[in-house]
Amino acid sequence: MPLLLVCVLSFSLWAGEPRVLHPSSWLGDVVSAGSVAFLGSSGKVLVLALPEGRVAGELPFPAQVQALAWDGVEYLAAGGWNTVRVWRWPEGTLVLEDANTLTLIRCLAFAPTGLLLGGGANGRVLAWDLREGRRAWTLEAHPGTVWGIAASPKAAVFATAGSDRVAVWNLPTRQEIKAFPGRGWDVAFSPDGFLLAAGMGKILRVWDTAVWLPLWEVWAHESCTVAVAFSPDGRLLATGSLDQTAKVWDALTGQLVQVFPALPAVLAAVAFSPNRLFLAGAEDGTLLLWEP
Repeated sequence: MPLLLVCVLSFSLWAGEPRVLHPSSWLGDVVSAGSVAFLGSSGKVLVLALPEGRVAGELPFPAQVQALAWDGVEYLAAGGWNTVRVWRWPEGTLVLEDANTLTLIRCLAFAPTGLLLGGGANGRVLAWDLREGRRAWTLEAHPGTVWGIAASPKAAVFATAGSDRVAVWNLPTRQEIKAFPGRGWDVAFSPDGFLLAAGMGKILRVWDTAVWLPLWEVWAHESCTVAVAFSPDGRLLATGSLDQTAKVWDALTGQLVQVFPALPAVLAAVAFSPNRLFLAGAEDGTLLLWEP
């Protein structure tokens, strides 16, 4: 009964019904740059005007776009089989291309130092220096696919999610400084860098990064929690799952804030725009937009 009460109250906290769009036949990832969202699709990155949800353009890519990253200022990165591309936005100018990764890039993240980090299906983390326009280093991080990667916005660390553990690494030295055993699907740092969240099986876990101790955890979904994302103000934490649902949580307490109706396919990504517009994308190309 207490959980039911939380759900009922949470639905009344914010007005606005979610909208469901179908901008693509397949979707691999979603990120937002404020007035637009970028959707990873087959052979291109779709540019979606927000909040109306209209397809306003596209950027070419030689394969399915499995991973996207936005640096918050001017760079958009996309990754897929054997390729990473980085464009300057809104010009759409290609500034970096690596067509020899020799793996499927499953996740991408920008670090404040100017590095782009990518996780591969071969267990490696690759890093590109945007200032020099080249690959900087490669790290053997996991025995299998690197499913998720995130860089702290405040400290020189990054986190990876693999089938064996969630790991935290020193960025300059690439030495592992913390490990949390168990299968990890995705990771995200809060905007202030104080929290690290991870989807680990059906569980959503959050740690205090000052001491790397658990802050809270919750049974988030009925199947694996494969996508996590913080809101720009750090107050909310979104999850997406193989059970085809997306949820929003209070980032500090773990209280459930919002539950969305199941989408037609597995969730590929969840994201917030800078003005807190919430986006959830499913693998069949369905996109949910919600304005709190």
